[in-house]
Amino acid sequence: MKIWLLRVILILQLAGLLGLYSYHSRIEKAGRTYLIKCAPIDPRDLLSGDYVSLRYEISSLPERFQELDHTNREVYISLQPSGPAWEVQDVGEVPPAGGTPYLKGHGNGREIKYGIERYYVPEGKGKNVPNDLYAQIVIQPGGIAQLKKLYSDGSPWPK
Repeated sequence: MKIWLLRVILILQLAGLLGLYSYHSRIEKAGRTYLIKCAPIDPRDLLSGDYVSLRYEISSLPERFQELDHTNREVYISLQPSGPAWEVQDVGEVPPAGGTPYLKGHGNGREIKYGIERYYVPEGKGKNVPNDLYAQIVIQPGGIAQLKKLYSDGSPWPK
């Protein structure tokens, strides 16, 4: 194999890694931070290592949205403050107007997935997961979220 081809492959790999890093860095810099109440579901997978699978309070639509069916659709969830965390204000199929914070998710009936349902933890830390978790998420314009940190009793988890 020619040396120039190896160099091109190496440059493409480095460009991909730098692009991924800059994408996630841009989310943290351009987005705003919110705290969402969540609960752990499954703390271990033999192939993936220790992680916490999260179920957010905003993943289940409140009863007032019972008549809506968002199966296999892209949905936008408007958020409103409720104590230390944020909760569902409204649900729609178009992004809300104005400065209302919102998340873009994928509907499956009354359940919404946001792509931030897994949080990887250091080896051995995923066994004793507290039930009172809050997730700090960063939402960039467009409603795309990135999970930043988990908190339990007001301090970062895992320690």
